Amino acid sequence: MQKLEIKNIKGKKYLYIKYKDKVNNKSISKLLYVGRLEKMTLSDFMVKLNKLHTIKLTNFIDFWISKSHQHLDDQKIHTLELIHYNYLLFKSQFPDELKIYNNSVFVHYVQGTTAIEGNTITQKQANELLEHGITPPGKSLREVYEIVNFKKLNEFLVHFEGDLSEKTIQKIHAMIMEQLLESAGDYRKIQILIEKAEHEPPPAFEVHELMTQLTGWYRQHRENMHPFELAVLLHTKFVTIHPFVDGNGRVARALLNFVLEKNDYPKLYIGLEDRNTYLDAVAEGNKGNYQPVINFMYTVFTTQHELIKVNGDTRFTSENINEFPEMNELLNQFLKLKSSL
Repeated sequence: MQKLEIKNIKGKKYLYIKYKDKVNNKSISKLLYVGRLEKMTLSDFMVKLNKLHTIKLTNFIDFWISKSHQHLDDQKIHTLELIHYNYLLFKSQFPDELKIYNNSVFVHYVQGTTAIEGNTITQKQANELLEHGITPPGKSLREVYEIVNFKKLNEFLVHFEGDLSEKTIQKIHAMIMEQLLESAGDYRKIQILIEKAEHEPPPAFEVHELMTQLTGWYRQHRENMHPFELAVLLHTKFVTIHPFVDGNGRVARALLNFVLEKNDYPKLYIGLEDRNTYLDAVAEGNKGNYQPVINFMYTVFTTQHELIKVNGDTRFTSENINEFPEMNELLNQFLKLKSSL
């Protein structure tokens, strides 16, 4: 929430914009000096509004560039934070439009993450099933459950206020594999092989300890690693462990989006057309080479959310500011203060 504040100093009124700057899930109240109210023109005020817009975006970018990062260069961070900042702007200014946008992304995500595993329900059919409960003809009950289970998972995660833990991961698996696997939510007790993959997952007796290490790794890095890098590495390390008998890929991609959304980034989805490139990148990650999967996910993510990134060029003017409710409210406050002089 942003508002104007006046400080009276020696009979003169000095105007400030009070705003909250949220970076890495921490919100800090700040003041931006606007100028002397008596001398401030509408044009001057619009310049300050745009300066606020730029400052907040720059704070996002500078915060993460200042951190150590192994797999993201400065340009990638700049692009990711441009999307991040404008996604938050979209969220605060246009909540109804954001809901429509997120619903569309969710359908792409669910259809893509299940199609990678062999589900033949199309995107249009998935949308009808998720939005209206219309079961597509000629599809197996298993394929239907694979889709609708994600709707239940999404409803759970929307209200989930905790952070990642082994219990959370097992809950996510149990919901994704409901009606599909008797041992849903339980770590595997047998050795498994990944079809057409060089990587052999660790033996079952190591799974619990490896998952404990993975969640410990997450807690260790969640404050100082860029959320995008954290999400992709968590996804890939999880796949390497393959802790469940089935459903590991779907859970891995759910964990990736859990971290992204927890840090106010939009979902990432992978379509069937990218399956081979995705699996090749993950295979490199299984060997400890994470750069290919980082590069792949980055390209997919930034391409999908290009429209959000373009909004980074937005400039507030007296003609378009009514399209941005919070900024328009600041303008209205300014006009009232000027009229009261």
